Amino acid sequence: MFRVTDVRALLFLRLAPAALLLAGCSLSSPSATAPTPHASVSAGAGVIPLATPTPGSSGTTTTFDAVHVYSVLAPAVGLIIVNTRSGVAEGSGFVVSHEGGSSFMLTNNHVVAGATTAEVLLPDGRHYTAQVQGTDSLEDLAVLKLPDAGLPLAEFGDSTKVKPGQPVAAIGSPEGSQGFGSITVGVISAAHRTLTGVGSGRGTAGENLPDVIQTDAPINPGNSGGPLADADGRVIGINTAGDTSANSIGFAIPSLVAKRIGEDLIAGRKPGHPYVGVSYQDLASYLAGHSSSSVHGFGIVVSCVVSGSPAERAGLKANDVVEKIDGTDLNNGETLGGVLQLHKPGDVVPFGVVRGSDQTTLQVTLGDRPASPGSC
Repeated sequence: MFRVTDVRALLFLRLAPAALLLAGCSLSSPSATAPTPHASVSAGAGVIPLATPTPGSSGTTTTFDAVHVYSVLAPAVGLIIVNTRSGVAEGSGFVVSHEGGSSFMLTNNHVVAGATTAEVLLPDGRHYTAQVQGTDSLEDLAVLKLPDAGLPLAEFGDSTKVKPGQPVAAIGSPEGSQGFGSITVGVISAAHRTLTGVGSGRGTAGENLPDVIQTDAPINPGNSGGPLADADGRVIGINTAGDTSANSIGFAIPSLVAKRIGEDLIAGRKPGHPYVGVSYQDLASYLAGHSSSSVHGFGIVVSCVVSGSPAERAGLKANDVVEKIDGTDLNNGETLGGVLQLHKPGDVVPFGVVRGSDQTTLQVTLGDRPASPGSC
């Protein structure tokens, strides 16, 4: 299977869009409120860095105490109630930053898509009408602005350090207000998966999310936008969808991706999306149609290079095997998109390449994903 490496269509998990259950749910009857223009970014906020991940923080305690996790993180997690033209939707979000008399809450874009109004209810009973500060449909993330700078803050952990089997907890509001402030527990099932069709519905076609975290902690309607936490109560993922065709499969956007996008949205910037411009096959797909003697190395096999793309300018060629990106082996589930989505357009990233029997390193200056990525 061939893919364009624009950080949107990556890896190999085959899930039909209909099988994905978004954790935000539509309820009640259609609203009569007329829609208002929904700008993707609201300008005017300063640069507000979100809580920096603690180095190596992926749940450092020796035992998993769900009561501790809940006590640390739950005060920062709120229920989001969104009025749309088609009804009422409910999801979750968590507070990540303060600035100038306001707090900023991170959630999924599909939770607030089509919003005419958004209300936020916190566990201590405080409630606010929220402003949509900014949205990013490509990563299914959004930021709400709340008129109170005194709200509890969540802290990010390092999503690149998560390991399969690591215990985690999901906090949110499954079934909306009926499950407000609930916690479910499980483990990291896999660190590298790809979703298709996330956020479809309410007038949107949905997006593909590369390199998300898979967990067996139950992710149910109303959990969308809530945190997936490690043993220290730090956020390592943003719960976004469950798989209705299987048991105990839920997905979360990695925290470092959410942090990068969230900082841009809070500051009123349009987030960039790194773009390379090649079609490729992962090694398993390539070997399904070729002899193993026809390719050297591991990773991904470049099928073709888009003319004028960052890949072409860097010297990537068809039949190159990309083994490493930025020092990370594309092996054991690591994906091209999983590495690239931690970078911004303009970053210079080394690609470790096997060409024939020779090894070389190419310096690729990442582009910004065009509205209509080229094909080759």
